[in-house]
Amino acid sequence: MKHHVFVYGTLKKGFPNHGHYMESAKRLGNYQTIERYPLVLCGARYVPCMIYSPGVGHHVEGELYKVDDECLNRIDALERIQDSDGYRRTVIRVRSSGPLNQDIKEALAYFMLPEQVTDCRSNDLKRYGLDQAKKYTPKK
Repeated sequence: MKHHVFVYGTLKKGFPNHGHYMESAKRLGNYQTIERYPLVLCGARYVPCMIYSPGVGHHVEGELYKVDDECLNRIDALERIQDSDGYRRTVIRVRSSGPLNQDIKEALAYFMLPEQVTDCRSNDLKRYGLDQAKKYTPKK
């Protein structure tokens, strides 16, 4: 396990993509972004999408995991980082969501560029919850 990955949407524990993609990952806890970013639901499938616009939006809440290369490759495939319209993997800083917020780590996170987000289906969210996940439609 050599990569820290911050997940904020369908990869979180109890959400639609967790079981298949995160089976070998080790959960480190609840974390939030140190920088503010917009988090919205996009497209007809209501996909959660964090937009790379530092300083705009909220301190997005999610989970931090330690993953191996194989797990990271599975996530990369889901997020289509090789495609021009896919997500971009970027290193960000996150902090634990506990009362002291003192555990700060660098982690990989998946973003869309602002110009890629053209079909927002929600307002800016602080967290992706089970209510939003009910609208999500997995890829076929």
